[in-house]
Amino acid sequence: MKSGLRKNPDLKYRKWIVALGILAVTCYSSANWYQLLLIHGDSMYPAYHDLQFVILDKHTGVYSYGDVIAFWCTGLDALLVKRIAACPGDQVWIQGERLYVNGKESQVFPADLVFADAGIADTALLLGKDEYFVIGDQTAKSKDSRFREVGCVREEDIRGRVLPETVPFFRGGK
Repeated sequence: MKSGLRKNPDLKYRKWIVALGILAVTCYSSANWYQLLLIHGDSMYPAYHDLQFVILDKHTGVYSYGDVIAFWCTGLDALLVKRIAACPGDQVWIQGERLYVNGKESQVFPADLVFADAGIADTALLLGKDEYFVIGDQTAKSKDSRFREVGCVREEDIRGRVLPETVPFFRGGK
């Protein structure tokens, strides 16, 4: 004799709807948290080089000295990738081919790195509460905060932090 209990066919569809909802939320979240980014140029060499894919962490929101960030530069109408040399509230300047932050020589870049072009940092700059001073690792090849076209980077223009590990299956042109 059969039991009077039957499986509810609506339950099967509810499970699919819940599974599809979870999948949609996951896809939306990951698309808004991470982005594949292609590096153009060698201004960040040797850390990153031309035609190298990297992953951009778009949800961090907390940036510090030495972080490599991607930001929108209105003056060059481009997305740039540079290293943070100074943070909000810092005083920054370049004197005698050396970079100084808050009166001390910066520890972000190697001690033997030369800053031949001081640009707008030839006199002390006081960064605002939402401004960062960024410089490319190849100082001779980099358009960065030292140049008026770029200037200090506002936090609202930062798109995210480049993750230190590159995309393993494609290392780019070099």
